[in-house]
Amino acid sequence: MRLNAVYECWRWRTLTTRANFVTERAFVGAPLRESTVAATVVADMLQYLERIGISADGIARQCGIDVRPQSGTDDRVPGSRVEQLWRVAVRRTGDPLIGLHMAESYSPGALDILGYVVLSCRTVGEVLERVAKYMRILNDGMRIELVREGRLAYCRCIFIETMDNYLLRDGQQAVDATWAGLARELRRLTLKPLAPAEVLLRRPAPGAKEASEYVRVLGASVKFGAREDRFIVPVSHLDEPLRSANPSLLQAFEQHADGVLARLDPPGSKSQEVASVLAQRLKGAIPPLKEIARELSMSDRNLQRALRSDGTTYQKLLDQVRRDLAISHLRDGATSASQVGFLLGFSEPSAFHRAFRRWTGQAPSAYRAGFLAQA
Repeated sequence: MRLNAVYECWRWRTLTTRANFVTERAFVGAPLRESTVAATVVADMLQYLERIGISADGIARQCGIDVRPQSGTDDRVPGSRVEQLWRVAVRRTGDPLIGLHMAESYSPGALDILGYVVLSCRTVGEVLERVAKYMRILNDGMRIELVREGRLAYCRCIFIETMDNYLLRDGQQAVDATWAGLARELRRLTLKPLAPAEVLLRRPAPGAKEASEYVRVLGASVKFGAREDRFIVPVSHLDEPLRSANPSLLQAFEQHADGVLARLDPPGSKSQEVASVLAQRLKGAIPPLKEIARELSMSDRNLQRALRSDGTTYQKLLDQVRRDLAISHLRDGATSASQVGFLLGFSEPSAFHRAFRRWTGQAPSAYRAGFLAQA
């Protein structure tokens, strides 16, 4: 009897190990999901070409692209076709800085729901936070992170490596368009025109004429050959108000944008499942990754791989869920800041205050007071 029990235990372990091995091999061998770009962005690129006298229809057919002006953000274009569009556009226009110049005159409709979110923000800080949160609506191969360091804050651009991502082959035009678009919004939406303190670009330094064009469009000094792409502003800029601020509309537009993000995730996205479980389990303690993996019937290793495939990590998801829950609780008004910090698993109020300042640039009490005053 005892030998039978030992045999059954050995057999169960062997089958489990074999199943995990097969699962991991299938996961590693699976083809990478291709990055995509919002059709509204691609439509705006084609309209720019039309405005400068180049047949957009001809280029679209050449690149295998079929988008229309009425396309919505739920309509996507494979990244490989957008990559080809950039190459053809540079060749046909003779403009190696076409991304920079497109951003100078893009239509707000190109940003679809993200454009409405940005217009409704109260401050520059809110704009940069929302751009970081929702950038993948426009291009799911790109992430923007907002970092605060002393007297400066910066957005940095990250290309996702766990998908078939054309940006990893050549992301210059996309970065140029992103930073030039941000610079334009700082000048256009604020009560007084603002400019970045400096812009860093990984691309090699161009000739003097092209370098001066970057300075003209971005309105700031530009450092080429940097380790990463950064858009740097003084922290004091973050509190600057926007002329189009509308907090009530912002809330409605964010709900719409959150829905777009949810639909953008591939079917069975583990990052979405993990975020959902975390939101339910964050009640005074942080569940370790192994508990979440067990709840999803996965090994720790497979869950970590699945999250990497979605372009994220457990720690990043935890930080995002805590931020979203903190803002939701503080807007509700029924829970004190110290209670919110406890619910989200922070060891002490000061740790929650530091994290909330990193997320929003404000203390929890100041954020709540500002939200209630504008509600």
